[in-house]
Amino acid sequence: MAKASAVLVGLKSVDPACYAGWDGASGCWGCELDVDNMARILEPLEYQIQTLKTDEATCEAIISSLHRAAENMVAGDVFVFYYSGHGGQQPDRNGDELDGKDETLVAYCGQIIDDEIHEALTQFESGVHIIMVSDSCNSGTNYRGRMTVPVNEEAIFRPVARKAQKTVKMNAQLIHLGGCRDGFGSEGYQSGGAFTMALCDAWSDGAFQGTLEDLHTTICELIESDQKPQYNEYGPVSDDFHNRRAFAVPTIPPVKGPVELTVVEISTTTAEISLPGEKHSYKFTAVKTGQHTIETEGRTDVVMSLYGPDNQTKLIEQDDDSGTGLNAKIVADLTPATYYVQVQHYDSHNGTGSYAIKVSV
Repeated sequence: MAKASAVLVGLKSVDPACYAGWDGASGCWGCELDVDNMARILEPLEYQIQTLKTDEATCEAIISSLHRAAENMVAGDVFVFYYSGHGGQQPDRNGDELDGKDETLVAYCGQIIDDEIHEALTQFESGVHIIMVSDSCNSGTNYRGRMTVPVNEEAIFRPVARKAQKTVKMNAQLIHLGGCRDGFGSEGYQSGGAFTMALCDAWSDGAFQGTLEDLHTTICELIESDQKPQYNEYGPVSDDFHNRRAFAVPTIPPVKGPVELTVVEISTTTAEISLPGEKHSYKFTAVKTGQHTIETEGRTDVVMSLYGPDNQTKLIEQDDDSGTGLNAKIVADLTPATYYVQVQHYDSHNGTGSYAIKVSV
C-alpha cells in the first residue's frame, strides 16, 4: 500500500507582536476544531498526521514540514496539506503576479506567500499525489503555480508574470481545494470554518464515495455562506488521481496469476501497469523442444524475466530493451515444461503504462 501523510494547520490566533498588535482571533475561533475534524476524516484512511495548532504553526514549522514530507514520499504516495486560518494578500515581491499581489497563509509569526508554498511543493517527486485544502480568505489560487484545470467559471487563472521569472516545474500532481476566490473572504464560526464544515457534512462519516471534484461540487451545494469554493489542478494530474475517491490511498493490487499465455505467433495478451511497482506474472507451456520468443509490445518501458522449467524462482534470463523500442524480448531454447514470466516497469518508483505480451515458436 502507498504511504499517506498529512500536515494539518489551524490557527485560532496569531502573535500580536508580529502583527502590529493584531491577534487574528476574530473569525478563526474554530480553526483548531477544523484540524481535529480533518484528522477524523484521514485517520481511518491510515494517514500519518502531523498537526500544527496556533503557536505551533510558525512559518518555519509549516514550511519545514512540507520539505520534510517531500523528502520522504515517492511516486504513488499521497500527501494532504490542510490549512485553516486567515489568508491574506501582500504586494508582489518578484513581479510574477499580474495584479501585483501575492496570496498568503497567515502563520503564527508572519505570513507565508504563495511563492514559498510553490517552492516547497515542487520538491515532491513525480507521481506523488498532493491534496491542498485551504479554508481561508483569498484561497482561490494560494498555491502559486499556473492551474492545469479550473472547474469554476469564477476561478481566476494565474496570470503571466509581468516580468520574466525562472519557473520551477511541478513534477508531482496537485489538486487544490480553496474555500473561496482570491479577493474574497471565507466565513468562520465557533464550530469551524464554513468551508470545512460543509466538507465534513459532505464526507458524511465516510459515506461519501466520490472524487475530489465531486466533493467540491457537494461542498458548493451545502455551504451556507455566499463564498464560492474553488477547485484547481496543477501539474500532470493523472486520470487515476483525478478519478479516485477523495483522500483515498491507492493500493498496489496483489499479483494475479500467473496469467496463462497461449504459445502462438500472432495473439497478444494486453495489460496495464496502473500503479508504480506493480509486477505481472504469466505462465506458458512449451510442448516441444525448440526456440521460443517471449516479447512485449507497446510504448511502455518494461523489464521481463523468464523462470523455469517448472520453477517460478529459477531465473533463466532477464531483458529490458532487446525488443522494438523500449520493449523486452527473450529468445531461448526451451524443453517441454511450464515456464513463468514476470513483467514490471523499468522505473519501479514512477512508471506506469500499458503493454502487450506474446509467446511464439
